[in-house]
This record gives sequence, C-alpha cells and structure tokens, in this order.
Amino acid sequence: MIGLVLAANLVAGTYSYKTSYHGVDIGTSKVTVTSTGGSMQVSEQTAGSYSGTSGNANATLVLNADLSPASYKATGTMAGNPISDSATISGDTAQVTNAQGTAATFKLTADQKHFVVVDLGTVAGFVPLPAQMQAWQNASVCAVVPSFGQSTVIAPDTSSTPARPAAVPANDIALSFQSQHTPFTEWYNPTTLIPDEIDIASQGVTITRTP
Repeated sequence: MIGLVLAANLVAGTYSYKTSYHGVDIGTSKVTVTSTGGSMQVSEQTAGSYSGTSGNANATLVLNADLSPASYKATGTMAGNPISDSATISGDTAQVTNAQGTAATFKLTADQKHFVVVDLGTVAGFVPLPAQMQAWQNASVCAVVPSFGQSTVIAPDTSSTPARPAAVPANDIALSFQSQHTPFTEWYNPTTLIPDEIDIASQGVTITRTP
C-alpha cells in the first residue's frame, strides 16, 4: 500500500534537466512522468555533445505499482553510430543487454529486495529514486547499469550531511547513496519527490533541473 501512495506523490509532468561535466554544459534532457493503470512510465529525450562528439537518445523506464522497475530501454546514436541497451526485470531476476549487445543476468541477494535502474547517459532511472527509497524505507538495492551490462549495490547514507549547492531550493532534501563504484547525491522536492539536482562528484557530473 505505501508503494501505491508514494507512486501517486511522484508528480506526473514534464521536467527539463541539463548535464554539466566539470562545469561545462554537455547535454539536455526532457523527462516526462506519466501514470497509467497503476503503473508509471518515465520517458526521456536527451541530446548532447562533448569534445566534438555528439549523441542523442530516447529512454523509457516502466515502473510497477510498488515503484519497482519492470523494463527499461534506451536507443539513440553516438557519433552517428546506433546504440541501444535494455533491461527486463521480473521478481528477483534482471535480464540486461548492454550497448555492445551482450546479455547478462543478475539476481537479487538476500540483502537486497529490489532492483533499480541507473543508466549512464540518461536521467530517467535517477528521477524515481527518492520515491523508491521512501517506499522501501531506505533499503539497499541492486542497481543495474544497462549501458555497461553491470550491476552494483547502492544504499542511502542516512548519516551524510552534504553541503547544499547554491542553486538547490532551501526546502529540498538530500538523498546520498553509498556505492562501491560511484557514490552520488540527489536533492529532491519533498512534495513532488522529483530531483532538482543530481551530483556525481567523483565523475565531475552535475545534473540540474531547469525551469
């Protein structure tokens, strides 16, 4: 029941983001959250360029009523070459195909009860994380990264007190994730549960919601 309630609080709408790398703007994303028949869909259109190489992608993340991911697919081009990756999730199993077309299977362990999707190059999987963590009481989860065909355990660090970035609204809440590979922090609106900023400090990446 709590998952259904919080799913309704992940406010449907269209949200724009820009991504910067070490302070240089490298891309933009338009993310649309819709609710249909008890499930939710997060759709994204993204485009950008870095060091003379341009790319674009469309991504779709489908969430079940309890906010667990059911499927994810991203397609696009990079330097004129087609790229795609995907994930299909059912119960304790995730089937992932990476950008090179290689398939992999991941299983939940006894310590993780849920998967999440956090693909590199798209924002779609990061958007529902605040709502998912509230619904699942900040439990550790298995994050699949379809573009790399990998998975990693991430967990909210409830003891973390990151400094509030200047552009983040005063009432936003910080959600920091521990990760063996890439820790990150999301600042989100406590009413809509939509992120206003995502900071991946170890990679020099900042994703900011724009008006």
